[in-house]
Amino acid sequence: MIGGQSDSRRRADETPPRRGVSARAVIIGFLLTPLNALFLVKALWVWGGITGAESLFTNTVGTLFLLALLNQWLKRRRPTWAFSAGEMLTIYLILGISTGLTCSLWDLGGSMSIYVTHVFWFANEQNEWRELLWPHLPLWLTVRDAEVLAGLYQGDTNPYVSAILKVWAVPAFWWACLVGTLMWVCLCLNSIVRRRWADEEKLAFPITILPVQLAEERFGLLRSRLFWLGVGIAAGIGTWNTLAGLAPGMPAVPTSWDFGTYVEHNPPWSFLRFGGLLLSPWYLGLSYLIPLDLTFSLFTFGMLWSAEYVVSGHLGWCTNKWSGFPYGEQQTAGGFIALALVAVWLDRRFLLRVVSRAVGLRARVPEEREEAFGYRTAVFGAVAGVGFLWWLFTRAGVPSWVAVVFFGHYFLMCMVICRLRAQLGPPSHQLYGAMPNWVLPTLAGTRALGPRTMGMLYLLRPFLQEQRNHPAPLQLEGLKMAEGGRMNRRNLAVAMAIAPVLGVLCYFWATIHVGYSAGMASGETHAFNTLIGTWGTEWLESALENPSEPSLSGAAAMVVSFVITIVLYFLKLRFQWWPLHPVAFPIAMSNTIAAMIPVLFAAWLIKGLLLRYGGLRAHRTALPFFLGLIVGDAVKVLIAAVLIEVFGGGGAWQPLA
Repeated sequence: MIGGQSDSRRRADETPPRRGVSARAVIIGFLLTPLNALFLVKALWVWGGITGAESLFTNTVGTLFLLALLNQWLKRRRPTWAFSAGEMLTIYLILGISTGLTCSLWDLGGSMSIYVTHVFWFANEQNEWRELLWPHLPLWLTVRDAEVLAGLYQGDTNPYVSAILKVWAVPAFWWACLVGTLMWVCLCLNSIVRRRWADEEKLAFPITILPVQLAEERFGLLRSRLFWLGVGIAAGIGTWNTLAGLAPGMPAVPTSWDFGTYVEHNPPWSFLRFGGLLLSPWYLGLSYLIPLDLTFSLFTFGMLWSAEYVVSGHLGWCTNKWSGFPYGEQQTAGGFIALALVAVWLDRRFLLRVVSRAVGLRARVPEEREEAFGYRTAVFGAVAGVGFLWWLFTRAGVPSWVAVVFFGHYFLMCMVICRLRAQLGPPSHQLYGAMPNWVLPTLAGTRALGPRTMGMLYLLRPFLQEQRNHPAPLQLEGLKMAEGGRMNRRNLAVAMAIAPVLGVLCYFWATIHVGYSAGMASGETHAFNTLIGTWGTEWLESALENPSEPSLSGAAAMVVSFVITIVLYFLKLRFQWWPLHPVAFPIAMSNTIAAMIPVLFAAWLIKGLLLRYGGLRAHRTALPFFLGLIVGDAVKVLIAAVLIEVFGGGGAWQPLA
């Protein structure tokens, strides 16, 4: 009897662990996607919350944390139902990719429904948008029916009727195809560079630390008292502030400082582009994850960017802090282009071997069996994806040469973001000014691009803005997290290829569900829903009425920042003591980084003291506390959403404090 029990226990121990990309993990991830989309749309339009400005998403971190707690209960009560670490990470990645595509009005995707409808709903005889703008916007990417749009903007309408659903089905299908193909090409490119960056260069992938430690029980994160202390502090402060927002008589704990009113009419300080500071535990936890040299560099360059605008305004060189000298957006573009070309140059031999292998030439390349795709599949998959996107652009009337340049630059910037996240894990990566909708008009002029190109750039503004929530780095991080047998990379790649398509379709469903109930132009939703469309439409109207030539001054600013970044890179590679990291130069030109200045300094000081006087052991001991701050702040958002939904006064716009 005892021997039989021993044999059965031995057989159970020898049973191979459940692979991460199991059918149930993928199904759960896909089933949660529409609920996640509904949460994000309500957060953007009704509750006032936003996620996506940082490298981690509050909703996906909170979901993974709740899943980890559920898994602890399952292991005690229903061990056979418990999730493996790979399964939890699979669900996290599926939700993260769909979140990144739809979670922000300012970065990616969240304003999609605004741009495909605004110019048609608000057109009238005075603005003449029907004659000036409509002809340059593809029918198959927009919704123009006035009766259909009336319900979306006025609300109190049942959207589940065939007349409305048929009109929305066409743009939803084509946007899902377009966005899904964009992410497919990124996935192919990430599959190509994964081995080079993860195995050969052994980049740190700091953003993977939290999800891996939450999912892997061997790290003991949920058993750490410091972790729970951090969770308690962050969740407690956030929940208290939410209650204070719902009951104005309660005092709130300050986690931000808006000094814009103090400097607005006080030159030259009025030339500061961003008038607020963020002091929440979430940002402190994120800042602790990044290397010390990057923390110090972000702090330093953030201060220098602010000083550049203040001094320029004081000397009269700057008359408008959002355009003209000192050309902040153009300098950002030049810096990121330099980072991209340096990365390509350093990896040129590896990339040439991969391309040679793909076309059938003899090339010594690493083993491909552990990759998401074979190199031939990845190379030709990317080429096929770009070809499909080129066809979509030319179908919309964009000149062929513009489509080629557009996608060449776009995917170069996507891989820059992936490289930055893999190597250094910056808390935010804002490429505003570095994407094709800025670079092409600066270098070629809007006259050469043509009205159809400008119309397409207008519609793509939701995907060409600040890029802080771009999900391409999450794809690469997922392939990294699969190591050690947690997940099968090829199965994971299939799930990550489907997730963007499903995420976009669910976003359009959530848009219809919430929009036709609350109304995008009603008092039940935030005014940003119409303001963002107005700003974008004014940009398109100006570009079409006043075609511009190439900007020599803007191009010169790009060249200057390109050279500065190259010099910083040379100094960093040549001298180990050089304190300023070149990556920080373009990244620090960001409202998120500018607002994090005090938190970055605090994280640099705390981490530096721990490493100096306690060594790596002290750093690792303190790490769970800072991970707890991140998780606690994420849990706070989920709690705040419930409180605002229940007690928020019938849909009145309340920020997720």
